[in-house]
Amino acid sequence: MSAVLKLLLLSAVTLLVSAQGSENYQNLSESIRIHIDKALDKANEYFTNHYVAYESLLSEPKITADDFYVNVRLMVTTCKKDKEKGYGHRVECVKQKPKTPRINCLVCKKKNGEELIDCVRQKDAKSRERIRSSCPTPPRSYRHGGGSIMSQTGGDDGPQSGCPGCV
Repeated sequence: MSAVLKLLLLSAVTLLVSAQGSENYQNLSESIRIHIDKALDKANEYFTNHYVAYESLLSEPKITADDFYVNVRLMVTTCKKDKEKGYGHRVECVKQKPKTPRINCLVCKKKNGEELIDCVRQKDAKSRERIRSSCPTPPRSYRHGGGSIMSQTGGDDGPQSGCPGCV
């Protein structure tokens, strides 16, 4: 493959990845975008002079009639804030401003029924666990713990395991 073709392919992939946030936002359901827009409003209110845009979901969102949990990653873009355009998703602003931190926003219905919108720099999200724990546990795509070879028991004809001394 020629060097020019490789460079062209690399450029196309880079462009596709940079535009992915905007396309992902447009493909999300309206019920999820409502909560992302709340996070965008909050983040744009508190962070920088530049527009903050949607980048990705950090976990599988949970939206039911009685409950919601949406954790998103936002990015500071190269666009200047424009109050006339509002702080909702702006298709033209999907390029991250260099050397700016990502923003982690959690929008959820707390256990007491109130709404929580908590936005912090991504690296500070762990320090907010006490505040964020007032939300119900988020859905997980995997289970913590679970069975292992040491906790399984065999049939009547096979060896039993279940305790280290039994193996």
